[in-house]
Amino acid sequence: MGATNMHRSCLERLAGAVQALVAALLIGICAAATAHWPDQPPHQMARLGEFKFERGGSIPDLRISYVTHGKLNAAKDNAVLFLHGFGGNHHNLDAFIGPGRAFDTDKYFVICPDALGATQTGYAHSSSPTSTGLKMKFPKYNQRDMVEAQHRLVTKVFGIPRLLAVTGISSGGAYAVQYAVSHPQAMAGIIPISGGTFFGAYGRFEGQLTRSILDTCAGWQHGNYRRNPAACATNALSVLIPRFYTPEWWDKYVDTPEAYQRWRVAFGAYYLDVQDARDLYYLNDSFDRGWLGDTPGFNGDVAAAQASIKARALFVHPVQDAFFPQPNIANEVAAIAGARAASIDSLAGHTIWYNADPQATAAMTTAIRAFLAELHAPGSRVAAER
Repeated sequence: MGATNMHRSCLERLAGAVQALVAALLIGICAAATAHWPDQPPHQMARLGEFKFERGGSIPDLRISYVTHGKLNAAKDNAVLFLHGFGGNHHNLDAFIGPGRAFDTDKYFVICPDALGATQTGYAHSSSPTSTGLKMKFPKYNQRDMVEAQHRLVTKVFGIPRLLAVTGISSGGAYAVQYAVSHPQAMAGIIPISGGTFFGAYGRFEGQLTRSILDTCAGWQHGNYRRNPAACATNALSVLIPRFYTPEWWDKYVDTPEAYQRWRVAFGAYYLDVQDARDLYYLNDSFDRGWLGDTPGFNGDVAAAQASIKARALFVHPVQDAFFPQPNIANEVAAIAGARAASIDSLAGHTIWYNADPQATAAMTTAIRAFLAELHAPGSRVAAER
C-alpha cells in the first residue's frame, strides 16, 4: 500500500469512532505510522563503518536510518536529537515536531533516528539482527551501544559537536540520561518524556514474560526462523499494553467491543503488529546487559552517574505513569544538579507523548518550549558554554 493510501486507510478507520478523544488518539496513531505521506521528510540511511559493541563483537558497517525536520543553522547550535522508546520508530514524536509545536522546526533542527537494533518491519532501517542478516549471530547490545550509535550519527554525519538537547520517550528517556552520562559535554540539555533511569518493579516481571513468550512461541525456532513469526511478537508486546494508559482511560474510552476493535486495528498498524520477533528479543535482552550504574568509571553507583551530568534536565512526566512511577522520577530530579520536572496530570498515563490527551499535549508543549528557549537564549549560561 502506498504511503498516501495507507494514511487514507487509517483515516477511514476513524469514521465510526463515537468518542472524540478516541478519534483524536487514533488520528495521532495513524499520523505516526511507518509509511510517509508526501509532505513528510524522506527516510535517509547513514553508513557509519565498523562498530564495536561494548561487551564484544562488531559489525562491519553500522547503518542508522533517520529523518530530519527543520534546518541546521550555520553555528550548528540548534539541533535536537530524539530517541524513540521500546519497539518504536522515528515517527513517535511527530505530534510535537513542526512549526509552532514543542520542537518548533522554524527554530530547531530535529534529528529522529531509528535505534540500533530497531524492531519494526516494513521499511529499511538501522542495523539489527534481522536487517543485517546475522540473525542470532548479531552481537548482544545494551543501551550504551545504542547511545554510541546515535552519537556517531550526530558527530560524523552532521558534524555537530554539541547538541542543544537530547530528548526521548519512555525507554528513550533512559537513553537520553545515559547519553548525558556517557558524553557530558555533548548537549546543553536533556528532556526525558515519560521515562528515566528507573523502571518500576513490574518491568522485571514483564521482561521475563516477554522473553518466555518468544522462546516458547511456534515459529520461533530459537530465533533462526526465515519467516517472521509476527504473532509471537504481537503476543509478547501485548504483555505491556494494559499499562500504556490508566485504568480510568481504558474504562472511559475503550468501553465497548466496537471501541476496542477500532483501537486495536489502529494500534496494531502503529505498534503491535509491525514487529520483528528476533529484533524484539534482542531489544528486550538489552536491558539486562547494561544500565546507567555500570557505565565505565562509576562501579555500579547510579547516584554518582546521575550526579556527573552537566546538562540541564527537564523531566516531562505523567503523574499516572505506570512504567516510570512518579517517586522514581522525583528521586532522579533530586540527584541531577539543576534538574526539574514538568508533572502532567492525564488519564492517558504513560502515552501522553502521542497526543492521546490534547490537554496534556498543550501542557507538555508549553514546558518544552520554555526549556528549549532557556537553553538557546543568547547570553544564557548554557549558551555561553557552547
